[in-house]
Amino acid sequence: MLKRIESIWIPDDVKRVWFLSFELFKVAGVGGMGNVVYYLGKELATRGYDVTVMMPSHGRHLNGNYRSMLSLNDMGITAEGDRRGTDGKYYHYRIGFEEGKLDGFKVIMVKGLDYDTGKILDSWNIYENAMEKSSLFTKGMERLTFHFMPDKLPDLIHANDWHSVVPAVKVKQTLEDRRVVIPMIFTIHLLNKVSAPWHFPSAEWSGLEDSYHYVWMVSRHSLMKYSYVWDALSHSSIEKFGCYEADVVSTVSYSYLTYDVYNFVGNWIENKSCVEYNGTDWSVKEASSLAEKFLSTRDRREGRKKILSSLHTLKAIPEDYTTGNMLWNARRSLGIRDDWTFEDMGEGPLILFTGRLSFQKGIDLLLRAMYEVVNEVHDARMIALGIPIGDYALLQDLIDRASELRDNVRLVLGRFDYELYKTFHYVSSVFAVPSRWEPFGINAIESMAVGTPVIAYAVGGLRESVIDLRGDQNNGTGMLVSPESIGDLSNAIIDSLLLAEAGEKNDSGLLSKLRTFKTSEVNMWNRVRDNASKRVEEKFTWGSVTNSVLDCYKKSLNMAKYRATSSF
Repeated sequence: MLKRIESIWIPDDVKRVWFLSFELFKVAGVGGMGNVVYYLGKELATRGYDVTVMMPSHGRHLNGNYRSMLSLNDMGITAEGDRRGTDGKYYHYRIGFEEGKLDGFKVIMVKGLDYDTGKILDSWNIYENAMEKSSLFTKGMERLTFHFMPDKLPDLIHANDWHSVVPAVKVKQTLEDRRVVIPMIFTIHLLNKVSAPWHFPSAEWSGLEDSYHYVWMVSRHSLMKYSYVWDALSHSSIEKFGCYEADVVSTVSYSYLTYDVYNFVGNWIENKSCVEYNGTDWSVKEASSLAEKFLSTRDRREGRKKILSSLHTLKAIPEDYTTGNMLWNARRSLGIRDDWTFEDMGEGPLILFTGRLSFQKGIDLLLRAMYEVVNEVHDARMIALGIPIGDYALLQDLIDRASELRDNVRLVLGRFDYELYKTFHYVSSVFAVPSRWEPFGINAIESMAVGTPVIAYAVGGLRESVIDLRGDQNNGTGMLVSPESIGDLSNAIIDSLLLAEAGEKNDSGLLSKLRTFKTSEVNMWNRVRDNASKRVEEKFTWGSVTNSVLDCYKKSLNMAKYRATSSF
């Protein structure tokens, strides 16, 4: 609710939140950001907050399933005009809007109403022409801001990653021009280090007027033009610009804030920064029920045997043609059958990998580590539930490596039942996160939530979520190893499989083969499983994460009030 202070308006409290995002779980997503926006929105709505997620349509409004799921309706408003390019030519745009609901919060999609606008905003590929999507999204957000004046304006604008920076700043500017001060928080899920000349956000292209405004500079607000902040302070970096313009900058772990964001932006943002961990709603209780549903057992070992012996019933067809063609050509050596199901793998301890098939995620390192793992633990199995992103050189390398380990590795690169996906986590012996860098690593806490320990490189947020049992045997939730070390990774995986097998078989003789530490506790891995799920319950549920987010919102509101007193 807005409160008038002399000649300006500013929220008295945060009750209505606008999330600006390119991703939203259940609608469009390729990484963890969409999950965060969805679950935060859902949790806030449950607590009585008025939440709206605003995003480019990515063409989802043209699909009947999405229209039905979201109960989409055209809002009956348009944004139309011309943008002037660096070539001096004018480019027409015509934008429309769809409004719907998802699990307690509102969703507004910005769509194209003519061919040239639609081929950008309605492209099914989320990040195709991302710069242009962001620019047209900005035009759409300006129109929505006018539409919701005066009594349905947000109490806070929450921008997610660089794509939403200029749209969010445009909302802030539009309101400030009318003496309404709304706090803005900018969450960096992953630094992309994207740059563009001032023309990109300017009035000629995206719509940002080059007016004077107040910007926080360590200890006070200073009056500056937007172009000066963009060029002189941010050096054309969109993310740095977002950090200057936001009242609060947040990211997903203290490690990522300290070692990545500060190093890139500067530690001058320290007194206006905060951390919002990612969260999960996964649990051992739910996962064990799903194992009962799909596998007729809650016993992890028995369930693992059934999954590995029923891969011939699992069909996963890649959505991307080129990915599918590459897998098809190598299907014999990858254990892929002609109907896109998989050859069974018998029985053995299971290493699970999930996530994007990107250089960052390090699956190439994991496959190389598997050579030594298989040499020591002959029946070790690895399944990668991967999301292709169009890096075909990397994909070919993965195919080559997996082909050499045909009896031990399966690449599952297509979508299948989400509940069965959770069940894979529950029955796995260990979960591998070989990321070269990782702001947080939401898949790690999902695995821990269902009681599956994690082996990860000691990078980013993984250093905060995973507790290395070799340093803390009472509270350990997995193992952390030296970044990008294939040898350390293979040794940790071998030790984890030996511990898992020792506990399940009650075979203390396996403990003598441990490579990186010694123990005589045959049931240690069961305790590590319990530690993992308890740690998530205590620190990484969406309830606890939302509490920290609300603290960030309060900080953002206070900073906005300082800005207001400086500005007017």
